Amino acid sequence: MNNLRPALGIFGGTFDPVHYGHTESVIVAAQQAGVQSVAMLPCHIPVHKNHAPSDSHHRLAMLKLAIEQYPQLYIDEREIHSDTPSYTIHTLRALRKEYPKHPLCFFIGMDSLHSLLSWNEWQALFDYCHFVVCCRPGTKTPLSEELKALLVERQVATNNALHNALHGKIFLADTPELDISSSEIRRRIINNLPTDDMLAPKVRRYIQTHKLYQPSTTF
Repeated sequence: MNNLRPALGIFGGTFDPVHYGHTESVIVAAQQAGVQSVAMLPCHIPVHKNHAPSDSHHRLAMLKLAIEQYPQLYIDEREIHSDTPSYTIHTLRALRKEYPKHPLCFFIGMDSLHSLLSWNEWQALFDYCHFVVCCRPGTKTPLSEELKALLVERQVATNNALHNALHGKIFLADTPELDISSSEIRRRIINNLPTDDMLAPKVRRYIQTHKLYQPSTTF
């Protein structure tokens, strides 16, 4: 029997806006991984996004509305209040100091797995956390040979390994096929197309009230 504390989940993103593809996927993935609580970690200055994100206070407000119905989810605001780019390795080092006995499970989409080798100090990430991958529809790109080798080395078939070690494993979760993206939602709003099945009602109303994602909107 190990002396580890319960595993903690972390799910980072710009959440611009947060949608069902985020919340539903991470809830299912957390259940499969055996993780009881997940910190939603909105970033201020994203490193891997091509577009400038919306104002931080809007993204944070929408995230708070989106997770009201999910007691398993809470918000960690450390990155969104930072004036420097959000590098995962820096956040994980800080979290490890705060939670030395808790396995840390960092949730990512399959698209992020494909780009993992370009992340800052990516090899060192496995010294601080496990990765739980939410398999997402539409990501059909073949794995590189380096990623295949990484999975051979670190992938586990069951969630037991996530709770018996502090870090170092990859767990692939079978998440719902919700083909939703924030970029598609922004496109649909600009073109006055419906987003009812993509966004929580309170988030949709917030976007309408504050006239977000309109062509003339400035932040």
